[in-house]
Amino acid sequence: MGKTTKSYKREQGLTIEQLNAIDLLVAGETDQEVADKISVNRVTVTKWRNYDIYFQAELNKRRKEIWGVSIDKMRALIPKAMERLEQEFDSKYGWKIALEIIKLAGLESNHIKSIGHDDADKILTELAEKRITEKLFTSTNEYSKQQLLQDFQKRLNND
Repeated sequence: MGKTTKSYKREQGLTIEQLNAIDLLVAGETDQEVADKISVNRVTVTKWRNYDIYFQAELNKRRKEIWGVSIDKMRALIPKAMERLEQEFDSKYGWKIALEIIKLAGLESNHIKSIGHDDADKILTELAEKRITEKLFTSTNEYSKQQLLQDFQKRLNND
């Protein structure tokens, strides 16, 4: 028998299931794999990712943390890459590996920026601004952010 998507109302922060889902998503699991492991419906996980701005913010925050650690590890390889580059500079192809590591070490800012905000209010503001722009309005206000938040809450609770 399939699991059902239950409506919920946030009382305080993220639920244990949501925090576990974030851990699994960051580790590369699919929505279905996450749902199976935390005993919820796949649609629930998808709704969290698409409509729960607090879930999105925490997921983005964790992704940034992981990227930061990865970038630090790559930076630690730069001295070795430079040594290899010096050793292989005159050879036909050996220097390419060292050069690629050096290039990759510069990815931090571009990839972390593309992950998204780790602050729920910034996500909400960005989404409200996008929606207003689509409707040919020029500014975001608290009312439009509240409307968007209510819309997402309805989508989260929609079975």
